[in-house]
Amino acid sequence: MNNKKQNVLAVLVGGAVTFFGVQGTPAFAEEIDALKFSVSQTFSRDTNLYRLSDDESDAGGRMRGKRSDTVAITRAGANFDQEYGRQGIHVGLAASRAFYREHTDLNNTSPDARLRWDWRVGDHWSGVLGYSYSESFVGFEDAGGDERVMRRLARANGGANYWFHPDWAIGVSASNVRNTYRDDQRPLDEYDAREANLNLTYRPATGNRIVFSLRNENGEYSEREKNAGSLREWQQRDARFSGEWQLTGVTKMSGYIGYSQREYEYASDRDFRGMTGSLALHWVPTSKAIVDLSWRREVGADHDAAANYAVTHNWTLRPTWVVTDKVRLGATLKTTKRDYRGTAPDASLPGAARYDRTRSYGLNLQYIPAAFFDLTLGIQREKRDSKWDDRRDYDAQTTWLSGNFTF
Repeated sequence: MNNKKQNVLAVLVGGAVTFFGVQGTPAFAEEIDALKFSVSQTFSRDTNLYRLSDDESDAGGRMRGKRSDTVAITRAGANFDQEYGRQGIHVGLAASRAFYREHTDLNNTSPDARLRWDWRVGDHWSGVLGYSYSESFVGFEDAGGDERVMRRLARANGGANYWFHPDWAIGVSASNVRNTYRDDQRPLDEYDAREANLNLTYRPATGNRIVFSLRNENGEYSEREKNAGSLREWQQRDARFSGEWQLTGVTKMSGYIGYSQREYEYASDRDFRGMTGSLALHWVPTSKAIVDLSWRREVGADHDAAANYAVTHNWTLRPTWVVTDKVRLGATLKTTKRDYRGTAPDASLPGAARYDRTRSYGLNLQYIPAAFFDLTLGIQREKRDSKWDDRRDYDAQTTWLSGNFTF
Protein backbone atom coordinates (compact mmCIF):
# COMPACT_ATOMS: atom_id res chain seq x y z
CA MET A 1 0.00 0.00 0.00
CA ASN A 2 1.46 3.40 -0.94
CA ASN A 3 1.66 6.37 1.44
CA LYS A 4 -1.28 8.12 -0.19
CA LYS A 5 -3.62 5.18 0.47
CA GLN A 6 -2.35 4.87 4.04
CA ASN A 7 -2.98 8.59 4.68
CA VAL A 8 -6.49 8.41 3.23
CA LEU A 9 -7.37 5.43 5.44
CA ALA A 10 -5.95 7.13 8.53
CA VAL A 11 -8.07 10.23 7.78
CA LEU A 12 -11.22 8.10 7.35
CA VAL A 13 -10.77 6.30 10.65
CA GLY A 14 -9.78 9.48 12.44
CA GLY A 15 -12.83 11.21 11.00
CA ALA A 16 -15.04 8.39 12.25
CA VAL A 17 -13.66 8.84 15.76
CA THR A 18 -14.37 12.57 15.63
CA PHE A 19 -17.82 12.20 14.06
CA PHE A 20 -19.20 9.66 16.48
CA GLY A 21 -17.57 11.42 19.41
CA VAL A 22 -19.39 14.64 18.47
CA GLN A 23 -22.70 12.94 17.72
CA GLY A 24 -22.97 11.05 20.97
CA THR A 25 -20.37 11.97 23.56
CA PRO A 26 -20.84 9.79 26.67
CA ALA A 27 -20.04 10.84 30.17
CA PHE A 28 -16.43 11.84 30.80
CA ALA A 29 -16.01 8.94 33.21
CA GLU A 30 -16.87 6.47 30.45
CA GLU A 31 -14.21 8.02 28.21
CA ILE A 32 -11.63 7.63 30.96
CA ASP A 33 -12.60 3.98 31.47
CA ALA A 34 -12.21 3.33 27.74
CA LEU A 35 -8.61 4.60 27.74
CA LYS A 36 -5.99 2.24 29.16
CA PHE A 37 -2.24 2.66 29.46
CA SER A 38 0.34 -0.07 29.91
CA VAL A 39 4.03 -0.20 30.70
CA SER A 40 6.18 -3.33 30.74
CA GLN A 41 9.81 -4.14 31.40
CA THR A 42 11.58 -7.38 30.46
CA PHE A 43 15.10 -8.54 31.22
CA SER A 44 16.34 -11.64 29.43
CA ARG A 45 19.55 -13.66 29.13
CA ASP A 46 20.15 -15.50 25.83
CA THR A 47 22.93 -18.11 25.60
CA ASN A 48 23.10 -18.10 21.77
CA LEU A 49 22.05 -14.68 20.56
CA TYR A 50 22.93 -15.18 16.88
CA ARG A 51 21.47 -18.71 16.76
CA LEU A 52 24.81 -20.21 15.67
CA SER A 53 25.57 -23.89 15.26
CA ASP A 54 28.23 -25.47 17.46
CA ASP A 55 30.68 -25.37 14.53
CA GLU A 56 30.41 -21.59 14.15
CA SER A 57 32.48 -19.50 16.54
CA ASP A 58 31.47 -16.04 15.35
CA ALA A 59 28.90 -14.19 13.25
CA GLY A 60 30.67 -12.09 10.66
CA GLY A 61 33.17 -10.97 13.30
CA ARG A 62 30.52 -9.01 15.22
CA MET A 63 30.23 -11.33 18.20
CA ARG A 64 33.60 -10.31 19.63
CA GLY A 65 33.83 -13.77 21.19
CA LYS A 66 30.49 -13.46 22.99
CA ARG A 67 27.69 -15.85 21.99
CA SER A 68 25.38 -14.75 24.82
CA ASP A 69 23.93 -11.40 25.84
CA THR A 70 21.57 -9.71 28.27
CA VAL A 71 18.69 -7.75 26.76
CA ALA A 72 16.39 -5.17 28.37
CA ILE A 73 13.11 -4.36 26.57
CA THR A 74 10.92 -1.46 27.67
CA ARG A 75 7.44 -1.16 26.18
CA ALA A 76 4.78 1.52 26.63
CA GLY A 77 1.36 1.71 25.03
CA ALA A 78 -2.18 3.04 25.13
CA ASN A 79 -5.49 1.50 24.05
CA PHE A 80 -8.86 3.13 23.48
CA ASP A 81 -11.96 0.93 23.08
CA GLN A 82 -15.37 2.59 23.14
CA GLU A 83 -18.88 2.06 21.79
CA TYR A 84 -20.76 5.06 20.39
CA GLY A 85 -24.28 3.85 19.83
CA ARG A 86 -23.89 1.09 17.26
CA GLN A 87 -20.37 2.12 16.32
CA GLY A 88 -17.24 0.71 17.94
CA ILE A 89 -13.91 2.54 17.85
CA HIS A 90 -10.69 0.74 18.76
CA VAL A 91 -7.28 2.41 18.76
CA GLY A 92 -3.94 1.09 19.98
CA LEU A 93 -0.50 2.73 19.98
CA ALA A 94 2.71 1.30 21.45
CA ALA A 95 6.49 1.36 21.15
CA SER A 96 9.26 -0.94 22.38
CA ARG A 97 12.91 -0.13 23.00
CA ALA A 98 15.50 -2.92 23.21
CA PHE A 99 18.93 -2.47 24.82
CA TYR A 100 21.72 -5.05 24.42
CA ARG A 101 24.45 -5.12 27.04
CA GLU A 102 27.24 -6.47 24.81
CA HIS A 103 26.03 -6.08 21.23
CA THR A 104 24.93 -2.46 21.46
CA ASP A 105 24.74 -2.13 17.67
CA LEU A 106 21.55 -4.21 17.90
CA ASN A 107 19.70 -1.63 20.01
CA ASN A 108 16.43 -0.77 18.32
CA THR A 109 13.02 0.87 18.67
CA SER A 110 9.89 -0.86 17.34
CA PRO A 111 6.54 1.01 17.04
CA ASP A 112 3.14 -0.50 16.32
CA ALA A 113 -0.34 0.90 15.85
CA ARG A 114 -3.85 -0.31 15.10
CA LEU A 115 -7.11 1.43 14.16
CA ARG A 116 -10.46 -0.31 13.77
CA TRP A 117 -13.99 0.92 13.22
CA ASP A 118 -16.76 -1.66 13.77
CA TRP A 119 -19.69 -0.05 12.01
CA ARG A 120 -23.39 -0.83 11.78
CA VAL A 121 -26.15 0.84 9.73
CA GLY A 122 -29.77 -0.07 10.36
CA ASP A 123 -30.73 -3.62 11.25
CA HIS A 124 -29.15 -5.38 8.28
CA TRP A 125 -25.74 -3.87 7.52
CA SER A 126 -22.51 -4.15 9.51
CA GLY A 127 -18.82 -4.26 8.80
CA VAL A 128 -15.29 -3.26 9.71
CA LEU A 129 -12.67 -0.80 8.50
CA GLY A 130 -9.16 -1.11 9.89
CA TYR A 131 -5.47 -0.43 9.56
CA SER A 132 -2.44 -1.78 11.42
CA TYR A 133 1.29 -1.12 11.28
CA SER A 134 4.12 -2.79 13.13
CA GLU A 135 7.89 -3.00 13.14
CA SER A 136 9.64 -6.03 14.59
CA PHE A 137 13.19 -7.31 14.90
CA VAL A 138 13.46 -10.50 12.83
CA GLY A 139 15.08 -13.17 15.00
CA PHE A 140 18.46 -14.48 13.89
CA GLU A 141 16.95 -17.93 13.36
CA ASP A 142 15.09 -16.35 10.42
CA ALA A 143 17.37 -13.45 9.49
CA GLY A 144 20.38 -15.61 8.68
CA GLY A 145 23.95 -14.55 9.25
CA ASP A 146 24.64 -11.62 11.52
CA GLU A 147 22.54 -8.87 9.98
CA ARG A 148 20.03 -6.95 12.05
CA VAL A 149 16.77 -6.96 10.10
CA MET A 150 13.82 -4.76 11.03
CA ARG A 151 10.59 -5.86 9.37
CA ARG A 152 7.72 -3.45 8.68
CA LEU A 153 4.24 -4.86 8.13
CA ALA A 154 1.31 -2.64 7.13
CA ARG A 155 -2.20 -4.02 6.67
CA ALA A 156 -5.40 -2.26 5.61
CA ASN A 157 -8.71 -4.11 5.58
CA GLY A 158 -12.40 -3.53 5.19
CA GLY A 159 -15.61 -5.49 4.84
CA ALA A 160 -19.40 -5.41 4.86
CA ASN A 161 -22.08 -7.95 5.82
CA TYR A 162 -25.77 -8.03 4.97
CA TRP A 163 -27.84 -9.80 7.66
CA PHE A 164 -30.76 -11.31 5.75
CA HIS A 165 -31.71 -13.30 8.88
CA PRO A 166 -30.96 -12.59 12.58
CA ASP A 167 -28.45 -15.48 12.53
CA TRP A 168 -27.21 -15.39 8.92
CA ALA A 169 -25.27 -12.91 6.81
CA ILE A 170 -23.53 -12.76 3.45
CA GLY A 171 -20.65 -10.40 2.95
CA VAL A 172 -17.44 -9.37 1.24
CA SER A 173 -14.08 -8.27 2.60
CA ALA A 174 -10.72 -7.19 1.24
CA SER A 175 -7.26 -6.40 2.53
CA ASN A 176 -3.88 -5.19 1.37
CA VAL A 177 -0.62 -6.23 3.06
CA ARG A 178 2.68 -4.44 2.48
CA ASN A 179 5.85 -6.12 3.78
CA THR A 180 9.03 -3.99 3.75
CA TYR A 181 12.31 -3.73 5.65
CA ARG A 182 13.85 -0.73 7.36
CA ASP A 183 16.78 0.96 5.55
CA ASP A 184 16.08 -1.10 2.40
CA GLN A 185 17.84 -4.06 3.99
CA ARG A 186 16.06 -6.70 1.91
CA PRO A 187 14.62 -5.16 -1.26
CA LEU A 188 14.17 -8.59 -2.90
CA ASP A 189 11.98 -9.76 0.02
CA GLU A 190 9.56 -6.82 -0.03
CA TYR A 191 6.11 -7.73 -1.29
CA ASP A 192 2.50 -6.63 -1.70
CA ALA A 193 -0.41 -9.04 -1.21
CA ARG A 194 -4.03 -8.27 -2.06
CA GLU A 195 -6.84 -10.43 -0.72
CA ALA A 196 -10.58 -10.64 -1.47
CA ASN A 197 -13.17 -12.80 0.33
CA LEU A 198 -16.77 -13.85 -0.15
CA ASN A 199 -18.23 -14.86 3.22
CA LEU A 200 -21.29 -16.66 4.57
CA THR A 201 -21.67 -16.15 8.35
CA TYR A 202 -23.76 -18.08 10.87
CA ARG A 203 -23.98 -16.39 14.29
CA PRO A 204 -26.71 -17.77 16.60
CA ALA A 205 -27.93 -16.04 19.74
CA THR A 206 -25.47 -18.11 21.82
CA GLY A 207 -22.63 -15.88 20.57
CA ASN A 208 -20.89 -18.67 18.65
CA ARG A 209 -19.79 -17.90 15.09
CA ILE A 210 -18.96 -19.90 11.94
CA VAL A 211 -17.89 -18.34 8.64
CA PHE A 212 -17.48 -20.10 5.30
CA SER A 213 -15.15 -18.15 3.01
CA LEU A 214 -13.94 -18.30 -0.56
CA ARG A 215 -10.66 -16.42 -0.62
CA ASN A 216 -8.38 -15.20 -3.40
CA GLU A 217 -4.94 -13.67 -2.85
CA ASN A 218 -2.52 -12.16 -5.36
CA GLY A 219 1.00 -11.27 -4.34
CA GLU A 220 4.12 -9.82 -5.91
CA TYR A 221 7.78 -9.29 -5.03
CA SER A 222 8.17 -6.25 -7.25
CA GLU A 223 12.00 -6.11 -7.13
CA ARG A 224 12.54 -9.67 -8.34
CA GLU A 225 13.23 -10.50 -11.96
CA LYS A 226 10.62 -12.04 -14.22
CA ASN A 227 12.43 -15.22 -15.17
CA ALA A 228 12.13 -18.98 -14.80
CA GLY A 229 12.48 -20.13 -11.21
CA SER A 230 11.76 -16.71 -9.74
CA LEU A 231 9.33 -16.49 -6.80
CA ARG A 232 8.09 -13.14 -8.05
CA GLU A 233 4.32 -13.49 -8.35
CA TRP A 234 1.81 -15.87 -6.83
CA GLN A 235 -1.89 -16.54 -6.59
CA GLN A 236 -3.55 -18.40 -3.74
CA ARG A 237 -7.13 -19.64 -3.56
CA ASP A 238 -8.71 -20.97 -0.37
CA ALA A 239 -11.99 -22.46 0.79
CA ARG A 240 -12.19 -22.41 4.57
CA PHE A 241 -14.40 -22.59 7.63
CA SER A 242 -13.47 -20.25 10.48
CA GLY A 243 -14.97 -18.98 13.70
CA GLU A 244 -15.34 -19.43 17.44
CA TRP A 245 -17.44 -22.10 19.13
CA GLN A 246 -18.12 -22.90 22.79
CA LEU A 247 -18.07 -26.71 22.61
CA THR A 248 -18.97 -27.21 26.29
CA GLY A 249 -19.11 -25.05 29.39
CA VAL A 250 -15.36 -25.50 29.87
CA THR A 251 -14.11 -25.94 26.29
CA LYS A 252 -13.81 -23.37 23.50
CA MET A 253 -12.37 -23.73 19.99
CA SER A 254 -11.38 -21.00 17.54
CA GLY A 255 -9.49 -20.59 14.27
CA TYR A 256 -9.97 -21.91 10.74
CA ILE A 257 -9.47 -25.01 8.60
CA GLY A 258 -9.69 -25.36 4.84
CA TYR A 259 -8.05 -26.24 1.54
CA SER A 260 -5.46 -24.03 -0.17
CA GLN A 261 -3.97 -23.88 -3.64
CA ARG A 262 -0.96 -21.63 -4.25
CA GLU A 263 0.65 -21.18 -7.67
CA TYR A 264 3.80 -19.29 -8.71
CA GLU A 265 3.88 -17.86 -12.23
CA TYR A 266 7.59 -18.47 -12.79
CA ALA A 267 8.28 -21.35 -10.37
CA SER A 268 5.66 -24.06 -10.68
CA ASP A 269 7.91 -26.47 -8.72
CA ARG A 270 7.08 -24.41 -5.62
CA ASP A 271 3.30 -24.75 -6.07
CA PHE A 272 1.28 -26.02 -3.11
CA ARG A 273 -2.05 -27.81 -2.76
CA GLY A 274 -3.40 -29.21 0.47
CA MET A 275 -5.12 -28.72 3.78
CA THR A 276 -4.27 -25.62 5.80
CA GLY A 277 -5.55 -24.32 9.10
CA SER A 278 -4.91 -22.68 12.44
CA LEU A 279 -6.90 -24.00 15.40
CA ALA A 280 -6.79 -23.22 19.12
CA LEU A 281 -8.45 -25.18 21.92
CA HIS A 282 -8.99 -23.59 25.35
CA TRP A 283 -9.96 -26.08 28.09
CA VAL A 284 -10.61 -25.35 31.76
CA PRO A 285 -11.26 -28.80 33.30
CA THR A 286 -11.13 -27.53 36.91
CA SER A 287 -10.81 -24.24 38.74
CA LYS A 288 -7.11 -24.99 39.18
CA ALA A 289 -6.19 -26.12 35.65
CA ILE A 290 -6.10 -24.44 32.23
CA VAL A 291 -4.95 -26.15 29.04
CA ASP A 292 -4.30 -24.34 25.74
CA LEU A 293 -3.53 -26.42 22.66
CA SER A 294 -2.93 -24.98 19.19
CA TRP A 295 -2.14 -26.38 15.74
CA ARG A 296 -1.11 -24.57 12.58
CA ARG A 297 -0.38 -25.61 8.98
CA GLU A 298 0.02 -22.64 6.67
CA VAL A 299 2.00 -21.42 3.69
CA GLY A 300 3.18 -17.83 3.47
CA ALA A 301 1.38 -16.50 6.56
CA ASP A 302 2.09 -12.88 7.52
CA HIS A 303 3.69 -13.88 10.83
CA ASP A 304 6.19 -16.21 9.13
CA ALA A 305 9.18 -13.92 8.65
CA ALA A 306 11.07 -16.19 6.24
CA ALA A 307 10.41 -17.97 2.95
CA ASN A 308 6.88 -17.41 1.73
CA TYR A 309 7.01 -20.75 -0.12
CA ALA A 310 7.66 -22.76 3.06
CA VAL A 311 4.85 -24.81 4.57
CA THR A 312 4.89 -24.32 8.34
CA HIS A 313 3.58 -27.05 10.69
CA ASN A 314 3.28 -26.15 14.35
CA TRP A 315 1.95 -27.71 17.57
CA THR A 316 1.94 -25.79 20.87
CA LEU A 317 0.77 -27.04 24.29
CA ARG A 318 0.48 -24.62 27.23
CA PRO A 319 -0.83 -26.16 30.49
CA THR A 320 -1.28 -23.84 33.48
CA TRP A 321 -1.74 -24.67 37.14
CA VAL A 322 -3.57 -22.01 39.16
CA VAL A 323 -1.69 -22.46 42.44
CA THR A 324 -3.52 -19.61 44.22
CA ASP A 325 -5.48 -16.53 43.19
CA LYS A 326 -2.16 -14.72 42.79
CA VAL A 327 0.21 -17.43 41.58
CA ARG A 328 0.21 -19.44 38.34
CA LEU A 329 2.71 -22.05 37.16
CA GLY A 330 2.81 -22.73 33.44
CA ALA A 331 4.71 -24.79 30.88
CA THR A 332 5.20 -24.56 27.13
CA LEU A 333 5.89 -27.40 24.72
CA LYS A 334 6.26 -26.43 21.07
CA THR A 335 7.38 -28.11 17.86
CA THR A 336 7.67 -26.41 14.47
CA LYS A 337 8.54 -27.91 11.11
CA ARG A 338 9.24 -25.59 8.19
CA ASP A 339 9.12 -27.51 4.92
CA TYR A 340 10.83 -25.70 2.03
CA ARG A 341 9.10 -26.87 -1.12
CA GLY A 342 10.70 -27.11 -4.53
CA THR A 343 14.24 -27.41 -5.80
CA ALA A 344 17.07 -27.62 -3.25
CA PRO A 345 19.33 -24.54 -3.15
CA ASP A 346 22.37 -26.75 -3.73
CA ALA A 347 22.28 -28.04 -7.30
CA SER A 348 24.19 -31.13 -6.19
CA LEU A 349 21.20 -32.19 -4.07
CA PRO A 350 18.25 -32.30 -6.48
CA GLY A 351 15.09 -33.50 -4.81
CA ALA A 352 16.71 -33.57 -1.35
CA ALA A 353 14.54 -33.18 1.73
CA ARG A 354 14.56 -29.53 2.78
CA TYR A 355 13.08 -28.80 6.15
CA ASP A 356 13.96 -27.45 9.59
CA ARG A 357 12.49 -28.82 12.80
CA THR A 358 12.56 -26.65 15.92
CA ARG A 359 11.58 -27.89 19.37
CA SER A 360 11.25 -25.76 22.48
CA TYR A 361 10.09 -26.31 26.03
CA GLY A 362 9.97 -24.09 29.08
CA LEU A 363 8.47 -23.15 32.42
CA ASN A 364 7.10 -19.87 33.73
CA LEU A 365 5.93 -18.66 37.13
CA GLN A 366 3.49 -15.75 37.23
CA TYR A 367 2.69 -13.61 40.27
CA ILE A 368 -0.40 -11.35 40.12
CA PRO A 369 -0.56 -9.27 43.30
CA ALA A 370 -3.22 -6.95 41.83
CA ALA A 371 -5.45 -6.78 38.77
CA PHE A 372 -3.28 -4.04 37.26
CA PHE A 373 0.14 -5.65 37.82
CA ASP A 374 1.81 -8.98 37.14
CA LEU A 375 5.34 -10.36 37.34
CA THR A 376 6.63 -13.37 35.35
CA LEU A 377 9.82 -15.43 35.65
CA GLY A 378 10.54 -17.95 32.91
CA ILE A 379 13.07 -20.20 31.22
CA GLN A 380 12.97 -21.77 27.74
CA ARG A 381 15.20 -24.21 25.87
CA GLU A 382 15.18 -24.25 22.07
CA LYS A 383 16.84 -26.59 19.54
CA ARG A 384 16.71 -26.64 15.74
CA ASP A 385 17.74 -29.52 13.47
CA SER A 386 18.06 -28.82 9.76
CA LYS A 387 17.68 -31.55 7.16
CA TRP A 388 19.41 -29.59 4.41
CA ASP A 389 22.08 -27.40 6.03
CA ASP A 390 23.97 -28.36 9.22
CA ARG A 391 24.94 -24.72 9.66
CA ARG A 392 21.32 -23.97 10.52
CA ASP A 393 21.38 -26.26 13.58
CA TYR A 394 21.47 -24.51 16.94
CA ASP A 395 20.79 -24.79 20.67
CA ALA A 396 19.74 -21.83 22.79
CA GLN A 397 18.42 -21.13 26.26
CA THR A 398 16.58 -17.97 27.31
CA THR A 399 15.81 -16.88 30.87
CA TRP A 400 13.64 -13.85 31.49
CA LEU A 401 11.94 -11.71 34.12
CA SER A 402 9.14 -9.37 33.08
CA GLY A 403 6.68 -7.05 34.76
CA ASN A 404 3.54 -5.46 33.32
CA PHE A 405 1.60 -2.53 34.76
CA THR A 406 -1.80 -1.44 33.36
CA PHE A 407 -3.75 1.64 34.41
